[in-house]
Amino acid sequence: MRWLVYLYPKTWKERYGNELTDILKQTDTSFKTIIDLLIGIIDAWHMELKERNAYGYRISQVLVVVTVINLFIVLKLKPLGEVIEVEIAATIAVLIAMASLFLAAVALVVSIFKFGRDGLTLKPKLSKVAFGLMGSYAVFMVTFLVLIN
Repeated sequence: MRWLVYLYPKTWKERYGNELTDILKQTDTSFKTIIDLLIGIIDAWHMELKERNAYGYRISQVLVVVTVINLFIVLKLKPLGEVIEVEIAATIAVLIAMASLFLAAVALVVSIFKFGRDGLTLKPKLSKVAFGLMGSYAVFMVTFLVLIN
């Protein structure tokens, strides 16, 4: 029955695994205990995935806002000449894009040095930040290209 402990998420096992193993050693094996452990495993994974999704959700909110701003620019709901100087906005957009690209490259290099091959995956938060910055680079470059045309 102790093998069920290995089905819990890694962070949960690190925090509670030894304690649960000790309790299972003292408890008789029963159908009710196994069902209770399975429900606990489902609940632990639900909480783990819920926490992971919170980080991606925040980034998606930022990307939605930036996309809406770009949509207003592309659709030209109001002539840009009346609202802002197009050259200044294009310069700001390209500067933000270049800063995003530089920060993304730095974050990715640091992630690779810190985590090795896992630095190229989306497991470390630093890699997620790097890929998010690459996304903002793309968004601001598109904004720049739209503004100069």
